[in-house]
Amino acid sequence: MPNSIIIAIVVLLAIVVIFYVASMVLRKKTEDRIIALEERKEDLFDLPVQEEIDAVKKLHLVGQSQTIFREWNQKWIDLSSNSFADLENHIFEAEQLNDSFRFVRARASVDASESQIELMEEDVQSIREGISELTKQETINSSKIQDSLDLYDALRAEITDNAGKYGVALGELEAQLDNIETEFNQFVDLNSTGDPIEASEVLETAEEHTIALGAIAERIPAVVEDLTVKYPRQLEELAQGYQEFLAQDFKLPESVKVEERLQEVRDDLKQTTKFVEGFELDRADNQLEQIRLNLDGLYEIFEAEYKARRDVAKNASIIKDYISHTRANNKNLLLEIDHVSQAYVLTGNEMGMIRGYQEQLEQLEAGANELLDVIAENAQPYSLLGKEVDTIISTLDDIEKNQLKISNDLQDLRKQEKAAQDAADTFDREIRILKRYVEKRNLPGLPQVYLDKFFATSERVQTLFKELNKVKVNIDGVNHLVDVTTEDLSNLKDATDEMVDKARLAEDLMQYANRYKTTNETVAKSIARAYQLFERDRNYAASYEEISVSLDAVEPGASERISNVYHNTKMTPDYR
Repeated sequence: MPNSIIIAIVVLLAIVVIFYVASMVLRKKTEDRIIALEERKEDLFDLPVQEEIDAVKKLHLVGQSQTIFREWNQKWIDLSSNSFADLENHIFEAEQLNDSFRFVRARASVDASESQIELMEEDVQSIREGISELTKQETINSSKIQDSLDLYDALRAEITDNAGKYGVALGELEAQLDNIETEFNQFVDLNSTGDPIEASEVLETAEEHTIALGAIAERIPAVVEDLTVKYPRQLEELAQGYQEFLAQDFKLPESVKVEERLQEVRDDLKQTTKFVEGFELDRADNQLEQIRLNLDGLYEIFEAEYKARRDVAKNASIIKDYISHTRANNKNLLLEIDHVSQAYVLTGNEMGMIRGYQEQLEQLEAGANELLDVIAENAQPYSLLGKEVDTIISTLDDIEKNQLKISNDLQDLRKQEKAAQDAADTFDREIRILKRYVEKRNLPGLPQVYLDKFFATSERVQTLFKELNKVKVNIDGVNHLVDVTTEDLSNLKDATDEMVDKARLAEDLMQYANRYKTTNETVAKSIARAYQLFERDRNYAASYEEISVSLDAVEPGASERISNVYHNTKMTPDYR
């Protein structure tokens, strides 16, 4: 047999073998999927859905619960009667196709069956959850009813046992309790006849109404207390107090209408009662707040008048004495001013102020006499009279305060003169010390600027002595001279320090620079110029500048070093 034929046979056999193996693999995979489908179908069919439905049927549901149950039951009937049979047919078809090696159609049938069983599993899950929810709601209703009833019973017991605390609101409270009780009875009827969902809604409503009524009932006793006890008692106190007020011949400002305000409170109490009866507690609270403000305002009016009467009685008795006392102060001040003015120039218009107080006192006395007559006649409210009395007392207080200030200022003139005299003596002594200090420095002369400052300061001190020696001393002028002289003397001391320091340093630097005189012509010329500025011109600052610049040029830092040594060893002057 030719080789080509043998090769062809071998290839053909290989192809057949490969096709067979591939077919077996595909058949096995599809078969595994079909087996898995069978298992899922059995698991789904074995679920106790029917038992769960039968258990709910025993509840004898009605209404909305019955409608929901019927929907789930019908869905299960459709699944168990049709979907399972249809799925079984698809699986059987897939098995037949797979056994006859029609793999493509078999795989398509398996795909369809898997999709179908997934939908069935989802539907069964929904059915079981719906059935479970109905059962759970029934259980919840059974357990929740006792808590709700306990809450309701506690509220009814509280209201019944403390009926007096609720006043006019008691009737509405009891009516609301009856309504809630009706809702509980409705719940029991629905729950017992098998409609747990609707029963749950009714129970929730009843519980909400119970809680809301409890919150209202909690607020009512305080409102009733204010409405029936607190504010009526205050109203009665104010009405009696007003009669006593009139009996004691008190007067009130025309703007105060006590009878009208008392009647307004009575009307507000009646209106508040209607609000409480209608459970309009927020409006009742607002009305009670208005009543409180009205009653407090009346209390404040009466208290203000009683207080004003006491204050008027107290202060009116001292007005005349106070005016006499202030007049005496004015008279004594006039004598004191006359005496002091012989030795001092008065610049504060003290005499004019005292005469002005005299005129003011005369006007106050006339007004006070009229006011005291009105008080004696008891013709006006004490609150108004008290303001007039307070105005007079306050004016007298101000006058006396100003009188005391003037008196203190007059007495202080002698102290100020003594202080100025001591300052003048100190200035004179320090001028002499400065003069001796400068003379001991043995300077060739003093700069004209310094001399002008020295003599101006000395002259200022002498002017101060002249002012102090006058027959009538002007303290304001003297104090001004003291201030100016203090500043001038301070400036003179600074100028003395500057002049003496520059002169001494100029001498020290020139003496130190002599070591370079023979070797450095620039230094030699600078020494000559510095000496000329020192001896002839008496310009010690310029002499210092001249020699310090020249010396630092040949020996940097020399002038600063010498200056530091000087200041570190310098003795403090006597005038410091």
